[in-house]
Amino acid sequence: MGLLPSSDTSDPREIALNSQLPLLSEDVLDWSIWNSVANVSVIKVSSKAEAESEIAFLKTGNQCLALSSTLEREIGEATATAQKPRYQIWIHDTPVGEVKSAETAYQIATKLRRLLQVESLQPSRLKPLLGNSFAAGGHDSEILFVVDQSMLLDTAANPALVASQWINNLRVAFGEAPLELVDVQMIAYGLRETNRRIQGTASWYGPYFHGRQTATGEIFNQHELTAAHPSLPFGTYLKVHNRANGRSIVVRVNDRGPYVGERSLDLSYAAAQCLGSERVGVIPYEATILKPGIPARWDSALIAGLNP
Repeated sequence: MGLLPSSDTSDPREIALNSQLPLLSEDVLDWSIWNSVANVSVIKVSSKAEAESEIAFLKTGNQCLALSSTLEREIGEATATAQKPRYQIWIHDTPVGEVKSAETAYQIATKLRRLLQVESLQPSRLKPLLGNSFAAGGHDSEILFVVDQSMLLDTAANPALVASQWINNLRVAFGEAPLELVDVQMIAYGLRETNRRIQGTASWYGPYFHGRQTATGEIFNQHELTAAHPSLPFGTYLKVHNRANGRSIVVRVNDRGPYVGERSLDLSYAAAQCLGSERVGVIPYEATILKPGIPARWDSALIAGLNP
């Protein structure tokens, strides 16, 4: 790994600090500020080995958050662009994200440092901020980043999911529990609960049907978070709760079925994995029907932040 700016300093983490703070005499140096700056660093990544490390990072913990097709594209692009420099932002010893632009990396790092220096950052207040035409991450109404092309390592990635992944990485780096997967999904897709619920038993289907046409006409991908239902409109989003273990996931109805016994929902293999039902096969479930809805206050907060 190469660190920006370049230097012969033996400790590479100190290199990132040299251009961030003026030299101060010991009697006026505020060590709490210095420590907060030291906790945030930007690292240049460009070698093949580092690209392989990135691929391993992408594969860890993202199986349920991002659709596998998106994850595969990210991994493919990471491999194809191994020699193109990218810039990682680290908090303490934890990588929280990677961008294609040094300018973007330092902008995000600067905002994080400012929060640490003067505003008493509270990790529980780190949330994705989403509107009709933007995806961002913030601390309350403070904008930390807006997802643009420099943050989309895969050009086909869902910006809302990218913002959510960054926020969860930040929360973990600061010692806060990540947002629950189902909450991230609902934020990312702009969904909210209705008072309509269904329940019953759910099974799952996968390899035999993978690559075949669903009732909607689209091709079934067992690695995407979808489900088959006998009658719900295609495109309906369901928040499915596994009553046996408490896990939840959001799925999209894109097929008809199941056609076995009293079962009323057929999950994709990926959804079954996220719910922990791929081995037991059939589970008792309760599902809430979701509908579109993005809180208006996020729009106003982001507009204020983007237009100072």
